[in-house]
Amino acid sequence: MSYEIPKNLKYEEKFFFNLSLNQAGWIGLFGTIGVIIFLKTPLPFEIKAMIGLMFFGIGGGFAFFNLKEHVVTFANYFLRPRELGYLSKQMESFIEVTRIADSTAYLSNGSAKAILQVQPLNFHILDVRHQQAIISAYKDFLNSLDFPIQIVMRTVNLSLEEYLKTLETKVKKSKNEKLHKQFADFKEFVTTFIDNHAVKNRLFYIIIPTDEKNPKYILSQLDIRVTLCQEKLKACNLTTKRLTTNELVSMLSSYFEGFIENGTEYLSMLSFLEKQKGVAA
Repeated sequence: MSYEIPKNLKYEEKFFFNLSLNQAGWIGLFGTIGVIIFLKTPLPFEIKAMIGLMFFGIGGGFAFFNLKEHVVTFANYFLRPRELGYLSKQMESFIEVTRIADSTAYLSNGSAKAILQVQPLNFHILDVRHQQAIISAYKDFLNSLDFPIQIVMRTVNLSLEEYLKTLETKVKKSKNEKLHKQFADFKEFVTTFIDNHAVKNRLFYIIIPTDEKNPKYILSQLDIRVTLCQEKLKACNLTTKRLTTNELVSMLSSYFEGFIENGTEYLSMLSFLEKQKGVAA
């Protein structure tokens, strides 16, 4: 029986004392510094011993605990800007999206991605037979994939403004004053509960990539993959929607401060104000 070797498998030869060349190098470097300080400096014995052990510990951290990566991450945190606007040039390299067109996000490495928004279902309230059918359909979805996907769950502030406005419109048509009072109490309770408990909503996305480099075939391959995912997820009783160009721009924009949520759409403060003016006009 043959086995496929994982592509990201890393192996390092052990040279001596069960150490790789990289590990021995780190321990040798910091260990040598520690020994020099201990033998060549006129410091008190306790201080020399403490400094020497400290350098040996640092060498061990680099050798066994990937301290180099943590140091680089720590340095980047302090040296790089912590706040960038959506339109900042530096942000282009961070999000790696060069342009958005035809309901597709094009990345700086030449790849392209489509995004499906998935409406979740309450799995736990279903009966056992229904749950088993969905699990089986989901297995079939995963087994049908011959390309990688990414599943993203995002937590956002829950907004029931549209729902409450629709409900209020219906209530206003009634002449029942008791119903008006009940709705006012209900609205106040819901909004207060959401504010006090910071109630969140979860949005689910499936990122679908393309490995096609020829621009002529990128969109067609993405369309095929998107259709496959939507058909398989429909068998799981999941409603999906491919984000359009404007929705992709709005979704990326919403990750930055200064943008507000409007249902499942996202608008900048500028476009929100323009929309409000249009409504007022």
